[in-house]
Amino acid sequence: MTLKIEDLEKFHHDGFFIQHDVFSKQEIDALCKETEIEFSIDSPRRTLEEKSGVVRGVHGSQLSNKIFSRLPRLPRILNSAEKILNDKVYVHQFKINAKRAFVGEQWEWHQDYLFWHKEDGMPYPKAVTCTIFLDDVHEFNGPLVFTPGGHRGKTVDALSKSDGWEKTLTAELKYSMDKQTIKRWVENHGLIAPKGKKGSVLWFDSNVPHASTPNISPSDRVIVLIAYNSVRNAVLPIEKPRPEWLTNRNFTPLTATLVDTILPASIEHA
Repeated sequence: MTLKIEDLEKFHHDGFFIQHDVFSKQEIDALCKETEIEFSIDSPRRTLEEKSGVVRGVHGSQLSNKIFSRLPRLPRILNSAEKILNDKVYVHQFKINAKRAFVGEQWEWHQDYLFWHKEDGMPYPKAVTCTIFLDDVHEFNGPLVFTPGGHRGKTVDALSKSDGWEKTLTAELKYSMDKQTIKRWVENHGLIAPKGKKGSVLWFDSNVPHASTPNISPSDRVIVLIAYNSVRNAVLPIEKPRPEWLTNRNFTPLTATLVDTILPASIEHA
């Protein structure tokens, strides 16, 4: 899967673009299997929905899981991340977000960069997120919603709703954008919710405003999000850094895997 010129143009204009059929059914099945294992582990890395108590997400799986450790280094996505950011990259944050059928809660309007700047010390919005669909994503199961072109505006500051980093992971986000700001942005830029089959990949800029609605459908929506950061934009030292599983501080540039797959059998016979 190569990055096309029109993909880069759309990314710079809208702040996001989607690629279809990036991962095979076998690869998605393997990722889903590992995801359920990660969700079953009771640890601080796991966040639960406040109302239902089901798993909302888990962070830092690339630090201990072999398949998720390999995933960000696959040439088909690593090469694209390097081209988008025009630099060598490392993984700033790795998370798996779930919106289970009927109970998956919302994500409020926000810009990722504000969190990474205030909580982690990231100097500039020079990061990009690769979003891998483990389920079909449609208009009813809580897709990500963007204001196209919103990344070309400034980062909108927001007052903290709470102390500590825990509220950076819950439905009531620590830094959410105010309604009047969102209203102006939507009037100027509109709204788009990219949709696709499982195996699709959605890329979005760290500064583009986005949110997602609750999952009102009978189908799950699970996605893997890999936030790549430019090595020249590595986060700065701060007094109270978030845990390593939430904010990676190993800035060693990623090197691509020799074989572009996560399937163990394919790796063994390469």
